[in-house]
Amino acid sequence: MSQASSANGAEDQHTHNDEQSPLQNDTVLVPIEEEKMNDGPPAELPPGIPLQPSGPHVQESTRVAPVGDIAPEAEKVVTEEDQPTLSDLAGIMKQVLDVLQDSTIASKSGKDARSRFWGVYKRVAEEHDSEFLERYTSDMDIVLVFSGLFSAVSTSFIVAMESNLSFDPSDTTNALLAQLVQIGLGNLATASSAPVPLASTWSPPTMTIWIQIIAYASLSMSLLAAFGAVLGKQWLGYYKSNRYGRGSQEERGKRRQEMFDGIVTWYFDAVVQSFPVLLQISLLLFGIALGANIWTEQPSIAWVIIATTVFGFLFYSLTVMACLISPSCPFQTPISTILRMLKIDRVLRLVLKPVFILLQRLTSVYSELFLFICMRVLTVSRQMYCSACSASSNGDGTDLPNH
Repeated sequence: MSQASSANGAEDQHTHNDEQSPLQNDTVLVPIEEEKMNDGPPAELPPGIPLQPSGPHVQESTRVAPVGDIAPEAEKVVTEEDQPTLSDLAGIMKQVLDVLQDSTIASKSGKDARSRFWGVYKRVAEEHDSEFLERYTSDMDIVLVFSGLFSAVSTSFIVAMESNLSFDPSDTTNALLAQLVQIGLGNLATASSAPVPLASTWSPPTMTIWIQIIAYASLSMSLLAAFGAVLGKQWLGYYKSNRYGRGSQEERGKRRQEMFDGIVTWYFDAVVQSFPVLLQISLLLFGIALGANIWTEQPSIAWVIIATTVFGFLFYSLTVMACLISPSCPFQTPISTILRMLKIDRVLRLVLKPVFILLQRLTSVYSELFLFICMRVLTVSRQMYCSACSASSNGDGTDLPNH
């Protein structure tokens, strides 16, 4: 009994000392300095006080406040630990803003029908303009690359033919040497009748002049196509940077619609698509000039170039006609688009409609005729086979045909 009372007195004294000591930190648990333990046995402690571990590895001990004082302090510590920092709040707000930006709920709430209309208009216009700019920018890049390579090839060809337009002094030297040979042989009449070409009276052949005209026209068209492609990229850049302007959403939408109406009114599509057409015409003229030039030197080689050029022209013409007749044809080209804008497809349909009807009739007639001939051949073959079989069964010595 005396031991219990002494233990209770010691505990009250210990609690009173803890209440009077001021708190230096905000935490509840206060560390106690480590002490080196003696090697001897531990001293006896009053009951109710836990034993402290001994040995080389001594753990840190903490002094715990009473349960009544721990509850509010523990709640304070948990609240401080769970409270997010400013960086966490900024990251959460950024995620919320990203979700609201991609969502259509925020755009519908708090806006009238006019604002919603211009919002939808801007979204649709962005989709159309991105496709429009990407298509024509890629076309202009192709024209620039191809025209640069083709102009280099055409220039080298023209330089090689440049000697045909100027007088060759070696022709006069060769004519004079031929006259000297004839005079040495005593053929004075032949020597006097042979003309000597002079630079003042010489002129290039007409065929050579026409070949040079076609070659220079091809080069000029390729350079003009390259120049048009550069202008086209500048026009597209101006439209991309100035289509909206400044102001409210409605004013920007009206500005964009005004610029797009200008594109339709001034036939921007036809003008931009005419640059690839110039390049295609330039390629055709180059093939004609090359074939004509080789024809004057070696006709057998020229036939290869002429046949290739004719085949390419016919193939291109058939694809254009197919695109004009059927809008769903996949072989769409810039020239077919331009001809469709000029209403040439209607005239072509009226002209070719009787031809198509005639071809359908001829196809049906020839198909029926082909089927009739096939059936007739099969019937005759069957009759011949049956007669041969009957002849061999009668024993007349006729051999069966080899099958």
